[in-house]
Amino acid sequence: MLASLFGSKCFICKKRVRKSVKYFNDQMKLVKVCYQCVPYAERRAFIKR
Repeated sequence: MLASLFGSKCFICKKRVRKSVKYFNDQMKLVKVCYQCVPYAERRAFIKR
């Protein structure tokens, strides 16, 4: 329940965020990325879920 109140951590910058975008990384693991790090995730060719 506490995780839903504070949000989850961004995979790239490790900051706590409420809303995130889900991507698959290089190892095909599901990761959450904040909106500020989306351009970096797309440059790294993460696959958008």
